[in-house]
Amino acid sequence: MEPYNTNTGVHNRVQITIDLNELVWARGEFLKQEMSVNQAEYLAETLRRTLTWDTMYSMIDQTILEFFDCHEHPEIWDPHYGEIAGDEPAKSFEEAQKRFKRDFTMITIKNSAWELEVPIRKDRLQSVTTDVAEDRKNGII
Repeated sequence: MEPYNTNTGVHNRVQITIDLNELVWARGEFLKQEMSVNQAEYLAETLRRTLTWDTMYSMIDQTILEFFDCHEHPEIWDPHYGEIAGDEPAKSFEEAQKRFKRDFTMITIKNSAWELEVPIRKDRLQSVTTDVAEDRKNGII
């Protein structure tokens, strides 16, 4: 994974920067521990050498695992915007049109105020016309 697009220089990552001196000072105030600047710098330097990211790593791991456990198809979250598509969409549309023309016929439903064209499956059209003919023969309609 590239940290940024080399063509545009646009970064697509989330970056966290921590100023340990400022963090030690802020946390010291939160804990109501008064310290000198030298003490805060000493603690920040000690943390720079000894700080581990275990808690952050476990939180990240837990979030990743929960995401994949809760989402049946996580691949749909990666839509690849901006990629150039080939002929696939056009071909699939043409194939769908051929299937539609093969399987359906358009009929017109008329009312005094409107007309509506709707598709109906060809195999159902035969059964519908047969049922209507039988109903007419039996006097139902």
